[in-house]
Amino acid sequence: MKTITLIIPAAGIGKRFSNDNKKQFVEFDGKPLIYWTIKRLFDAYKFHELVIGLNKEDINYMENIVSEFKLNIPVKYGNGGEERANTVLNCIEIAASDFVAVHDSVRPFVNDSTISNVIESAFTNNASICGIPVRDTVKKCDNNKILSTIPRDNMFLAHTPQVFKKDVIYNALKKAIDDKVLVTDEASACEYMGIPVNMVLSNYENVKVTYAEDIELINLFKNEFFGV
Repeated sequence: MKTITLIIPAAGIGKRFSNDNKKQFVEFDGKPLIYWTIKRLFDAYKFHELVIGLNKEDINYMENIVSEFKLNIPVKYGNGGEERANTVLNCIEIAASDFVAVHDSVRPFVNDSTISNVIESAFTNNASICGIPVRDTVKKCDNNKILSTIPRDNMFLAHTPQVFKKDVIYNALKKAIDDKVLVTDEASACEYMGIPVNMVLSNYENVKVTYAEDIELINLFKNEFFGV
C-alpha cells in the first residue's frame, strides 16, 4: 500500500494580506483559516501523516489547533525556511511516507474529487498537480502598457494539492535551492529538473486567500464546504 504525508507549509508572513496578521491564523467563525484547511483535507482523504512547516514561535499555537482533530496519525512540525521551497524541503526531510501532498495553508475549498484525483494520478505518474484552465484573455504588460496577448490555449492556473513521490520532489527542490533557482511551487522544481508533471482538473472554488478582501470568499463557500 502506498503511503502519503500531507505537508502544509505555514511559515509565510503574508504581507500582501496584512502587515499585522499572518493570514493562515486569521480567524473565521472562531477558528483560524489553517484549521478549516486541515479539516477540509482530512474530511476528504485518509492521510497517513501530517507535517506542518512553521516558525518556532507558532508551534505551540499550532499544536492546540491540531489537537482539536484528534488525529490518529503522526503529526510533525518542520522548520520554517527563508522561502516556501526551504520550508517544504525541511518538511519532506522528516516525512515518513512514500508520497507527499503539499497544500497551501490558506486554500480551504478544495473538493473531494480534486484531492483524490491528483493523489491517484501521482501514485501512477510520480508527480501530479491540479489546476484550472485560464478563462480570461491574458495580456503581457510593462509599465501599464500592453506588450502582447498570450494565447490561453493549454494555459492553466496551478492549484494545490501538488503530490509527488517523496524522493522525486526532495531531489528536485534540493537541486533548485542549491542552484539558487527561485521556484514558486513544487512543480516548478520538477520542471527545472526536467521531470514530467501531470495536470488534473481542480475545482474553481479552490482559491488561495491572498488579500484581505479574499476573506469575503469564505462567506460565499462556507455552507457548501463546511455547513456553517
